[in-house]
Amino acid sequence: MSKLGSFAFVLHTHLPYSRNAGRWPHGEEWLFEAACETYIPLVEMLRSLPEGLPAGLTMSLTPVLLEQLASPEVIAGTLDYIDDRTRRAGRDASRFESLGDPEGAALARFYQDWYDGRGRFLRDVAQGDLVGALRDLESRGLIESISSGATHGYLPLLSRDSSIYAQVRAGVETHRRHMRTSPDGFWLPECAYRGADTSADPRRPGLEEFLEAAGVSFFFVESHAVEGGSPAIDRRSLPEFYLVHGQGAPGAPAPVSPTGHTTARPYYVADSNVVAIARNRRLSMQVWSADLGYPGDATYREFHKKDSVSGMQYWAISGPGIDLGDKRRYQPGTARERVESHARHFAGEVVAELSRQSEVYGERAFVTAVFDTELFGHWWFEGVDWLAAVLRLLGEDERVDVIPVREALRRHPPESAIELPTSSWGTGGDDRTWNNGLTQEMWQTLHQCEVMAERVAARVPMSRRPFVLQALRELLLAQSSDWPFLMTTGQAASYGRRRFETHVERFRLLARLAQAEAIQAAEWEYLRDVQSRDELFAALDPEWFCERQGSAR
Repeated sequence: MSKLGSFAFVLHTHLPYSRNAGRWPHGEEWLFEAACETYIPLVEMLRSLPEGLPAGLTMSLTPVLLEQLASPEVIAGTLDYIDDRTRRAGRDASRFESLGDPEGAALARFYQDWYDGRGRFLRDVAQGDLVGALRDLESRGLIESISSGATHGYLPLLSRDSSIYAQVRAGVETHRRHMRTSPDGFWLPECAYRGADTSADPRRPGLEEFLEAAGVSFFFVESHAVEGGSPAIDRRSLPEFYLVHGQGAPGAPAPVSPTGHTTARPYYVADSNVVAIARNRRLSMQVWSADLGYPGDATYREFHKKDSVSGMQYWAISGPGIDLGDKRRYQPGTARERVESHARHFAGEVVAELSRQSEVYGERAFVTAVFDTELFGHWWFEGVDWLAAVLRLLGEDERVDVIPVREALRRHPPESAIELPTSSWGTGGDDRTWNNGLTQEMWQTLHQCEVMAERVAARVPMSRRPFVLQALRELLLAQSSDWPFLMTTGQAASYGRRRFETHVERFRLLARLAQAEAIQAAEWEYLRDVQSRDELFAALDPEWFCERQGSAR
């Protein structure tokens, strides 16, 4: 049986810095939920795959997330969260039994066992080391890890090349420290790309030049950046956060792009040796589409409706447009059957897409399906099981090579170069999700801080180095793309603004203290307090932030 081509799952794994930054409804619980409901189940699933089954997921692990998952405090908080959920489910089981509801009691016992299993894995198998468990997966060839910007900063909107350099360099160095490998790939935060700005004085380098200087060989862009045409709608712009209407609906014929370029091939970017890979919209929308995506199936668990006593989720989606009050009871067995059906459908679509692309472009294709990791397990409870089933089905199909991106590039090397447009995967395919009337003041403030950081980084007396380093950490944290995103979408606008303003305030005060003639005891105490709250990026170097406008090195 002849090969049709290669397929890669790409999972983008990111949460903003939430350690010591509040709890419910926003803050550290983001970490605990994602670790329990997504990261641990994903690690367990990959470890349980049959020997020899090709898996090879490509996973971006943002440096700011790795720093948090490596924190003993975060692991302890995750275990507390798991134990609390286990106890809640146990109390619910007793409550349902007393109410004469055996079906509800059985479902509560299901959750009690499920959460208890995640806790036992983290304690007994992973030994409280979730980052170590990810390293183990990579050593087994089950994942290929790649890096990203240090704090997921929206790189095209940063005004100083020193900031872009620092985001990239701190990201790569942090990845090396935690994963003990040098990342070949890089996830541009928000898939936001900017080419060389030749209108600037001096010329500003394209992002690929910063990546090449850091030893990175490939990155990802949104499909419209390669194919042209209309951009997809930002999948995170609606209250559901992860399920939106999108273009390229499943079942449509494979189009020939207006540019003549295809997401089924990699391309060198400009005159660099760095390769751009675009997600295949058709395959990705099998999951992301609000109308046709799998996670919206009636049998799957409803995310939003929660028990009034315990907060546990005991209901199914039940169907489109059904009010929360009319949801049916969730049935895990029925949902598992649906997972198998959806996995078979997706595996068939991968084969069909490879066949279509090969017919259109006359050679074996390479396609990717790109998702946020946190969709699986947390938002889509059955999603990790679906991933496992798809990997099993495709791994058994001789027509498809399921491989990580690095290996795919070896088998499908780029044959031509491309000039990419400025783009993102936000609404309209441009910057508007992050740069608009609600956020313009944030960017003006950041740009002022960038210039101030260059001055502080250029003069670092040894006695003030701790103040300089912590100031630069705060600048990186203020640059996170999550804060303007939360403000634009309104999901947590006040929280996003407060977090941004907090890090800016800390940066400015620490930067002033780094240049002060004398520092009082209370100011040293302030430094120690901030260090304890925002303890990350141990290898940070002030030289990364020095003025280098017009240079990517």
